[in-house]
Amino acid sequence: MAYARYDRDCDWYIFWVVTKADEDRARKGYHNPKEEEQLAIWHTDHRADGPQFSYAAVIEMIGQSNYSRIPGFRESDRHIIEQCLAEFVRDVDEEHDAAS
Repeated sequence: MAYARYDRDCDWYIFWVVTKADEDRARKGYHNPKEEEQLAIWHTDHRADGPQFSYAAVIEMIGQSNYSRIPGFRESDRHIIEQCLAEFVRDVDEEHDAAS
């Protein structure tokens, strides 16, 4: 699921990383532990870095309100980053609660 996509008004591509193996496990009723879910946060100027952050790392960044480990982050991006991270956490929580 994408939370932000590159376009003329957005320098970010932010998405929940789901692999084929993840999809196959989910079809069989198994899910990754919440802490292993991954969020990719790519900036147009740092595509090669293409970092992925675990659910736990996202929670930590939100709790500390510190996004400095995201390549390309500028203070002017704070709103979109916080919004996307919060949506990811909510979606992971909802999916894992539904699977329980």
